[in-house]
Amino acid sequence: MNKKGIAPIIIIVILCVIILAFYVVDVSQRECNANKDCSKNSYCGSDYTCHEYPKEIVVTEHNYLISSIILGIALITAAYIFKGGKLPTIKWK
Repeated sequence: MNKKGIAPIIIIVILCVIILAFYVVDVSQRECNANKDCSKNSYCGSDYTCHEYPKEIVVTEHNYLISSIILGIALITAAYIFKGGKLPTIKWK
């Protein structure tokens, strides 16, 4: 191979080594990877740090009635459009 053919391969290898180094540093800086890495009264969060369990668990109820009505109207509209074969158009004067 000539020098022009080797240059892209060298650049790709260097980029792969740099990406691997950043990944290894990121993994090594984690405080925990699973709940077993933390104490009994804490859990491993999505940010890979140990968090204490909350003293009180707050349960909130959600009302999805408005969301389901909007979804139902959208489904009925989509069925009307597909059955008619064309989109309704607005004619501007």
